[in-house]
Amino acid sequence: MLTTATRCLQRGLTMGHRPLRLLLRRQIRSSSALQAKVFVDFENQFAHNILSTSLKPYQIVRTSDCQKADSAAYAATPQRVLEPAQNATPDELYADLLSLVEHCALLGIQISEQRFTDFIRAYCEELHKLSDKQLLGTLRCLQQLPTPASTKVANYMELWNTLDIECCRRIEHWPTAQLLLVSDAWYQLGLARIGEFVWQALRKLGRKVRKLPPEQLVQSMFLCNLLRRPIFEMFDFEQNLAQCVQQMTLQELGVMAMGFFKTQTQIRNPDLLQQLYTRLEAQLDNVEDITLVAMLKVLRYSSKLPQVPALNQLLVKLQPQVDRVSLLSCLHMALLGSDLQTCNDDLVERILLRFERELNATRLKDLERICLVIALFNLNTASGVERRLCQRLPDMLRNRIDEILRYPRCYTNCLQFLTMRGIYDVELLGVALEPRFLSHAYPNGKLPGRDYFHLDSFAQLLGSEYAGPLLTERQRQQMGKLYTQYIPERKEGRFKLTSTDRILVEVRDAVGSLLRTTVTMKHILPHYDRCDLVVCYDRQQQRPLPFNVSGCPEDYSGTLLTRQHLLGSKEAPHVDTLIIVVAGWNNVIRDSERHTGQFAMKLKQLQQMGHKPIVIYWNEWRELETSADRQDFLKRRLRQAANI
Repeated sequence: MLTTATRCLQRGLTMGHRPLRLLLRRQIRSSSALQAKVFVDFENQFAHNILSTSLKPYQIVRTSDCQKADSAAYAATPQRVLEPAQNATPDELYADLLSLVEHCALLGIQISEQRFTDFIRAYCEELHKLSDKQLLGTLRCLQQLPTPASTKVANYMELWNTLDIECCRRIEHWPTAQLLLVSDAWYQLGLARIGEFVWQALRKLGRKVRKLPPEQLVQSMFLCNLLRRPIFEMFDFEQNLAQCVQQMTLQELGVMAMGFFKTQTQIRNPDLLQQLYTRLEAQLDNVEDITLVAMLKVLRYSSKLPQVPALNQLLVKLQPQVDRVSLLSCLHMALLGSDLQTCNDDLVERILLRFERELNATRLKDLERICLVIALFNLNTASGVERRLCQRLPDMLRNRIDEILRYPRCYTNCLQFLTMRGIYDVELLGVALEPRFLSHAYPNGKLPGRDYFHLDSFAQLLGSEYAGPLLTERQRQQMGKLYTQYIPERKEGRFKLTSTDRILVEVRDAVGSLLRTTVTMKHILPHYDRCDLVVCYDRQQQRPLPFNVSGCPEDYSGTLLTRQHLLGSKEAPHVDTLIIVVAGWNNVIRDSERHTGQFAMKLKQLQQMGHKPIVIYWNEWRELETSADRQDFLKRRLRQAANI
């Protein structure tokens, strides 16, 4: 029986495209027309507040600089605004604009009213004659206006668009300090990402990033963070930061971290990374949440194998902070080691216990990411908190219909991660695989992501337990070609062999030599990107059997390969399909013998299909120096796994 919540979700998603389009259109309109100052978020406000409250010489437009007028003097509409003079000078026009802004601010009047159109047009025509100070004053005092209904309303759009053009025209003549000051005015006006000036100013600043003093470097990076666009050479930011990192506060380093992360720029200097780890550790007891999250993000994004010791040390130091910081900070603590498969079990358990206490107030986006932590690290805690969380989540998802409509991929990712821990709900799975929900998650005919490849394969393996919709064969074929990696060959051709690929080729040759047969590489489970080795072995005759070439689907077809596919007419209970899987360094949790959740599920699904998986760990194989050592190793492993 379908639950009421599931029926509501299906009605909202599957009754037809038109209601769904109306819902989406309504959401888009409500989010874009609320106010003109778009792209405002708390993180940017926090970062800007760091700059504006600093004693360092940041180029910030102060609200106290705006001209304040006597309320009685501007209660009435200025006559020269209603009837602009034909030969008014730039100074007179500027004074009249200030009067108009004060009048609108005092009475809450919108500048888009028709009666102001002639004056705004006259002002824009003469705007190029204003001095730099008057141009900045115009930007500064526009902040006093009542918030327009949209950035595109009459008069307001004409005014800021003309200002943008004129500011861009003067970029080449303005020094760095002026560029930063005017950029700050555009930010405070809420139009930095809409206009062209800030981006063009950043491009000029990018030519001399290496020579900028610390405060100008931080403010330039704040603008990069604001636009989420890297300038031509972001490496210059890293070089300059490495030289002046000790001159910055942790908050300023947090602003730099935001910029590196939002522009998708990795920090490649190991010494600089170590300094960031050290500075963060030293101030963990009083660091603000936003700064902490920014630092954790860039450290996760930039850290490589040489940073593992520093990362492990930070994970230990973070444990006492779990109850002090926000839930979002806790989430990024848990995610810190995810890219390097590095897990501190005690820290993650504490964080999961915190999530359990506050689960009802957790956003869907954060539920998705904590599900990733539970699935990836595949840990089994003493308290069992990860099991309790996973068991509560399906029912919780039923009550998040509005969030699921807004963030459908968070929903499908949650389902995918839960299946890695053996938790699934066929009703929720059916909703996710419903064609109209799929087109909502991936509109305009876009190919579904790996989350759908995983869920579709999982649903197929449920057999008769699942009777809901599935992907089409065409979709699976397209996914098989796009999402599965190439089958490696000993001679590098189109693709360069990775270290795991080389081990796979070496194991194939060694097994073939040992068993005196041809070993085939196939994507048995196509929703996992790497291929595996296939050996068909007859236990009665104690010899390998030839692979069923003619009856097996072609490579990259997206088809789950059953025993029937591999054996054809030779399928029998006494014939084993041995699947030799190479476990790379990213398939095992670092400094442990625990598989990642995805790799553990792969082995489980191979067994579910009747295959016998044999795992070859990359570090074991690399320790074997000679061909004889490898032969002996494979004999032992085959004997243990398949009694060969």
